[in-house]
Amino acid sequence: MDMTTADSLVGATLDHRYYIESRVAGGGMATVYVAQDLRLDRRVALKVMHSSLAQDPSFVQRFTNEAHSVARLSHPNVVQVYDQGADNGHVFLAMEYVPGRTLRDLLNARGRLGPREALQIMVPVLAGLGAAHQAGMVHRDIKPENVLLTQEGHVKVVDFGLARVAEATQQGLTKTGTLMGTAAYLAPEQISQSFSDARTDVYAAGIVLYELLTGQQPHTGDTPLAVAYQHVNEDVPRPSRVVEGLGADIDRLVTRATEREAQYRPADAGSYLAEVFEVYRAMPETDPSTTLTAAAATSGTAGEGGDNNTLIVDVSDLDFDGGDRGGRGRRRRRNPPYPMLLIGAVTVLVVLGLGWWLLFGRYVNVPEVVGESENRATQALSSVGLQVEMGDPVYSEEVDEGDVAKVDPGEGSRGLPGDTITLHVSKGPQYVEMPDVTGKTVDEARSLLEEQGITQIEEEQSVSYDHPSGTVFATTPGSGDDADREAGVTLQVSAGFSMPSVVGLQQNQAKETLETNGLDVSITEQASEDVPAGQVIEQSPAEGEGVSKGNSVTITVSSGPDKIEIPDVKGMRLDKAKKQLKELGFSVKVRRPVGGNQVQEYNPKGEAKKGTEIELWIFGRTNGDDD
Repeated sequence: MDMTTADSLVGATLDHRYYIESRVAGGGMATVYVAQDLRLDRRVALKVMHSSLAQDPSFVQRFTNEAHSVARLSHPNVVQVYDQGADNGHVFLAMEYVPGRTLRDLLNARGRLGPREALQIMVPVLAGLGAAHQAGMVHRDIKPENVLLTQEGHVKVVDFGLARVAEATQQGLTKTGTLMGTAAYLAPEQISQSFSDARTDVYAAGIVLYELLTGQQPHTGDTPLAVAYQHVNEDVPRPSRVVEGLGADIDRLVTRATEREAQYRPADAGSYLAEVFEVYRAMPETDPSTTLTAAAATSGTAGEGGDNNTLIVDVSDLDFDGGDRGGRGRRRRRNPPYPMLLIGAVTVLVVLGLGWWLLFGRYVNVPEVVGESENRATQALSSVGLQVEMGDPVYSEEVDEGDVAKVDPGEGSRGLPGDTITLHVSKGPQYVEMPDVTGKTVDEARSLLEEQGITQIEEEQSVSYDHPSGTVFATTPGSGDDADREAGVTLQVSAGFSMPSVVGLQQNQAKETLETNGLDVSITEQASEDVPAGQVIEQSPAEGEGVSKGNSVTITVSSGPDKIEIPDVKGMRLDKAKKQLKELGFSVKVRRPVGGNQVQEYNPKGEAKKGTEIELWIFGRTNGDDD
């Protein structure tokens, strides 16, 4: 069945940019397609994660973070990551398109390789791995399927970091019976401790070398768990037990890399590369007509549908000292004449001794100090005559903060006494769990984040009716997600909301409006000649000022005009009483039941507003009518 025509993504365009041309392969995590980058007009390999993984937010977050890290790695022996994105539920990775085949295809076609051919493959593989280790990255899933051989003869490592994403998304599965990665290449510490570092990749590279030399894997079994059990409990055998004629140096390369105790392996791929190249350059050169031919994996022969491409692995431009000097020296050496035998023998011993001293004896190995405190690491390096300087701190997932996380040159590398070794202490992991700071003040939130080592903190003010001003109501990334200490976090801080206007509203209406917004209301009264009683005259805070839920506000309500004290006019003559009351703003009504000119009673008494009518009751002699 043609898988390309059955795949619904073929012919689709992701992110308005990547037109998918055809399907290449499928795996446990993703399907790989050939796509055309419409924006940059180039072909890319598009790795689309399976939908079951794309629906897991924790996987997507880790996948995004890991993709950003891997994209910073640039090396000719590593497949370059260009872009990462998501479109309509499809989470994808855009990578360098490498036409060719995998190392697994080559093994299927050839069965096994000769020692020189095997090391020709391992040199660029380890060069790419070494660059990653120097950048603080671990592959975690080195195997022939993840080594690509181009049609031009280049060797490239692919899929950096994806095993780490799967491992982090399904934490604990290794311990309960599900092995993350390929069981045949898992280091013992990956199985027993769920722990990975650069030496884990070295172990897997040693297994790959064994398979290249013998055509088979060192440990086999009916189930992945059976294979894993052997990795933990049995040593990898010497390849010479399977293929006769392999030298001791070749055996040592395999057994050194596959020590069950990680501390006895080369510290990283760069250190292992130096050892591999020492053995490689000491090998006699093969006949130029002997080339490494990648026959078609489907047919097994070049003439039956294969492309018969020749794989040229060029190591001439790698930065290594020396060459096959020892071999050429031995081929040029002649036996001395008999009378000079003793002198010649002594000369040879001196030359060999001097050569050993110049090439090996005068060097010291950088001891293993990663994971040690700064003081202990300095003492260990000083004890072998090496100088120490401190470099910039680096992030580390495995090493505690303050301990040595990286050594430059790396552990196990050679140096002269007096050489300077640079130590980089750990700043702790780059990614930490985002604490929950919602509801906290900005100062409280900053304090909690700084305790986690997050110092790049940005604030964004936003209107909020539900959260007090100055408190955090959301964060990016969210609580519980992975926070990149290098990228920092953003706090969404409540700026409250603008104080509404209630001036002119009736007291009850104004109070209801303010309390609906979560404000506490206080009411005061103030007399007013102009504002009717019960209406709001003033408010504090004023309209438009920033307030937040729980704040106190005060409204001033009109009690109407001021009241005036009514003077006691009882017993006064009518004309005098009328004058005094009118001067105070009252109106006067006179009542004379029986006549008279003297105020005997008045009403009302006490206080009254201006304009209030005051009734005067008059008894006695009168000179006129009622006013």
